[in-house]
Amino acid sequence: MENQRSGLDRQRHWMRTRYVTGMLCGIMLMVNLMGGARAADVRQWTVVPDAAIYDLDGAPVALSDFNGKVVLINFWGTWCVPCLQEIPELVQLSHQFTAQQMNVVGIAVESGTPQTIRTFIAKQGMNYPIFMSELNVVKAQFQVVGFPTSLLIDRQGGIRKRYFGPQTVEQLTQDIQHLLALPQ
Repeated sequence: MENQRSGLDRQRHWMRTRYVTGMLCGIMLMVNLMGGARAADVRQWTVVPDAAIYDLDGAPVALSDFNGKVVLINFWGTWCVPCLQEIPELVQLSHQFTAQQMNVVGIAVESGTPQTIRTFIAKQGMNYPIFMSELNVVKAQFQVVGFPTSLLIDRQGGIRKRYFGPQTVEQLTQDIQHLLALPQ
């Protein structure tokens, strides 16, 4: 009798898990179909904070080190399916702006060990700097509420635009070119 009950409990748990997973996938699909990838101009520019960001060797990184350049900071995760869609676009964007004063910077969030992240970077062919941080830090310091999220930073370190969801090279190029054209 107890074996039957535990078998029923496992089956119920499996069905609930499958239902919740299906609902989440459906919601994500609806968001994408409704234009889930959005950009928002930042009305009151704020300076990008120097938060707890680390390189893959564990050394702290100051995002202010990128001042003087236009920077696209991309918050992503190895576990994030929409992030996988966006990575080839960011690789192309980084290559496209190599000779100009522009950097793409990735911040891996809750993505495992540095070695796991290094393996992922190599597999994806990511050609731009990758750092790491924790979810609570990016939520508190950068107001990241979903992945991927990107911030477009001007040469003075001001956040000029926020992007929610996967973006394309075409979507990002126009905004980057606009900031590069501004006088220093």
